[in-house]
Amino acid sequence: MFSVRGSKQETNLNGRGVRGVALTAACALGASLSAQAAAAESKSFALNMFSPATIQTEENCPHGLNPLSDEYYERELKRLGKSPTEIEELMKDFPSGGYQALVIMRGRDEDGNPVNIYANPEAQPDPNIYLVEGDAGFGFNLDGKVTDEDFTDPGTGVRGIDNQLWRAIGCTHNYHISQPEIPLYPFAQWDGTRDTTGAWLVTVSDVDDWTNDDDVTLRFDKGIDPIIRDANDNTVRDMTFRVDPSARSTSIAKGKIKDGELTTEAFHLVFVPDPSVMHEFKLEEAQVRARFTEDGKMTAYVGGYLEFMTFYWSMAQGEWTFEHSTGIDLPGMYNALKKVADYNPDPKTGQNRSVSGTWFFDAVPAYVIAPEKVALQ
Repeated sequence: MFSVRGSKQETNLNGRGVRGVALTAACALGASLSAQAAAAESKSFALNMFSPATIQTEENCPHGLNPLSDEYYERELKRLGKSPTEIEELMKDFPSGGYQALVIMRGRDEDGNPVNIYANPEAQPDPNIYLVEGDAGFGFNLDGKVTDEDFTDPGTGVRGIDNQLWRAIGCTHNYHISQPEIPLYPFAQWDGTRDTTGAWLVTVSDVDDWTNDDDVTLRFDKGIDPIIRDANDNTVRDMTFRVDPSARSTSIAKGKIKDGELTTEAFHLVFVPDPSVMHEFKLEEAQVRARFTEDGKMTAYVGGYLEFMTFYWSMAQGEWTFEHSTGIDLPGMYNALKKVADYNPDPKTGQNRSVSGTWFFDAVPAYVIAPEKVALQ
């Protein structure tokens, strides 16, 4: 086992006859300390908050925000043939009321039979929710191209930003916010699980110079231990976390540091969060951009291509409870994600199955105790 934090390395030496080899050990220790003094440094962090990166401008939603659930439920009841009087009666006790079963089963199969709309989001007409029309969006140029569909990063000024997830979600009430504020639904989703699920851990290693270094390593792991909160609801810093040995939540990337900013090469990022959030967070062609603050924290963006059905199911698994409380029209969101998906085309239909996206996270210093060998599963 080893613990990494800054340049500190702790090794658990097990064995017998330590006293009998004291002299030899002393000589070896001297050589080891000399080597460690010249060794590259490592720092580890535990995530505090994680959310899609948001930026609101006047150009984003020229048609206004998408309607909330009371509005689109009335729309759907009308589509199902209910009269104004019937709709008023069904909706009078909103969010309770007789409308619930009708909107849950508002989809129709080929024979016209009611079906669960959340499991069958194409079983009703596309409501065509509003998409972001502005050109500001955080992220990365994942495909190396600059097109009219791309964004410009408001922080770096880089053009060609691939973040079509933002185009799909940015005109909903829950995501109509700008950093450093966290959108309401992602905050509730993250905040409700971080006390019970293993912490997200990040380690930056092989660093000779934290200002400029052209060869460093970044590693994501999942902890066995959850975070502990401080009085402000933030992750307590300098806690010790054991790493979950499952390779399903371990990802490694090569990168560099220039003028204090860490960037990585493209890599495959996979993490298994709490299943009530998402069954598996898997990014293809992932990239990270991070900075280290004076008080030792990390602030970062991670972007890549996520299967859009993964994002959809992170919401749709909550069915009516999610839909009415967040005001996110779920079949509308499904269709929006399908429209803007920009990666991994289906070989038979040509429909892209993944969508580019960017997430922001901040993290506090931590000690990470990792197994000597990650178990492959």
